[in-house]
Amino acid sequence: MPAAIVVDDVSLVRRTQEELHYDFKRSALRLLGGQGRLVRRRTVLDHLSLRVEHGEKVGVIGPNGSGKSTLLKVIAGILQPTSGSVAVDGTLAPLIELGVGFDADLSLVDNIVYYGVLLGHHEEQVRAHIDDILEFAELVEHRDEPTKTLSSGMAARLSFAIATEFRPEVLLVDEVLSVGDERFRRKCTARIDRFWDEHSTILLVSHDMLTVAQICSRVIWLDHGGVRFDGPSKHAAEMYLSTIPTVANFRRGEDLVAFARTNPRREIIVQGTSGHPQIYLIRDGRRHAIVSSEWTIRHGYEGKDVVIVSDEVILEIAEGEMLAP
Repeated sequence: MPAAIVVDDVSLVRRTQEELHYDFKRSALRLLGGQGRLVRRRTVLDHLSLRVEHGEKVGVIGPNGSGKSTLLKVIAGILQPTSGSVAVDGTLAPLIELGVGFDADLSLVDNIVYYGVLLGHHEEQVRAHIDDILEFAELVEHRDEPTKTLSSGMAARLSFAIATEFRPEVLLVDEVLSVGDERFRRKCTARIDRFWDEHSTILLVSHDMLTVAQICSRVIWLDHGGVRFDGPSKHAAEMYLSTIPTVANFRRGEDLVAFARTNPRREIIVQGTSGHPQIYLIRDGRRHAIVSSEWTIRHGYEGKDVVIVSDEVILEIAEGEMLAP
């Protein structure tokens, strides 16, 4: 019997975020002025190989920018690897970047059918579940409206409802259970729990080491696009946490602010001890929520630069602006 997932010597090289934001107009002006610009690229996955058997529950951990989410996108077929190959045996449900991929001008009903068919289900089967999907997503009254009228949160709820309506043989989960309010998050968690048996293969990306150690028997630790460790979850979590810089002597937010000012950059990146993936930049006496790992990559930060501090201490610092890519 073939494995559920086989990733064989996969590499993925992409343009840097700065290069992608460099628009055509500015490029043309620089060329006319005799100033060429070299295309800058970054290796996101570096000759990565792994194998997941049917029924395994595998956690994927690693610092921001290590290639975790990119790996799931390659397995799901959202991204094509630069080299190497990926094989998936069975129906697949990717819970990745929920809400992305809908046709904005189509109605919710049409997008349910479109998205469901893309996931490998027969059109008749998807149509038979339209009402159940809309009810779970709490969007029944919007069924005939263009999807572009939905908020990003509503679109994420719809995407989650479609992907989890049918039992997949392979489930890819990327920190998506923050969809909606607390009540709806619990609803999502309850639905995911039904897949947690011997019939489903699950690959879970998470920053919550405690959760990973409890629900996954095996963990793959990614670092700089490659596999640093692949083995028992408890051992992996202990090894990974031992590499994260921890500052335990910060008792007040003002101590953390003072420490940031002594840093050569006059700023530091912090994450709470609870395991929640949200990270902050402490600068000029304020905490700035970093929306995407792309921001840290663009500004030259790596996972080893993140300082782990008590959540309570971080939240004592005045809130600043959100930092988007």
